[in-house]
Amino acid sequence: MSAATRQMCVCSVCAFVAACGGSGGGGSDRQQIEKMFSSVDTEMAKGDYASACNYFSQRQQANIATGARKAGLNVSSCAGALMALIKVTGITRAQLAQTFGGAAAPKLQTVDVHGNQATVTFTDSIGGHPYKETDALVRENGQWKADRIIKRTNTG
Repeated sequence: MSAATRQMCVCSVCAFVAACGGSGGGGSDRQQIEKMFSSVDTEMAKGDYASACNYFSQRQQANIATGARKAGLNVSSCAGALMALIKVTGITRAQLAQTFGGAAAPKLQTVDVHGNQATVTFTDSIGGHPYKETDALVRENGQWKADRIIKRTNTG
């Protein structure tokens, strides 16, 4: 698999996990949401897909597994789907660590909280390609979780 193809596959996986959510503990909603973005990157860089999936809402976890099954992969969980997607694309653990561990956390531009729902707009880049994204989050069991990507725009 070529380097360009691998990078595109990494981008596809990133699209699944860009809407990362979940955090525990105190602090403002914004602080909790910032921590969740950082935590997903950390878990993906380590290859700990089960922990990364804990930052997604139940609905998002189901969507990730369903998407992988539609792609022909025999999976039953979010973690299994991420593992299979990574394996099928030929992405190495070192490439994951570089993609998720080597970059700065996304820069949050806006965080709008309305009860147990929030929208977050941030900027980030994948492989040197900047983008702006707006995600929906939900609070499940007291923790912010990624629920879905609302809009993503390439800015480079």
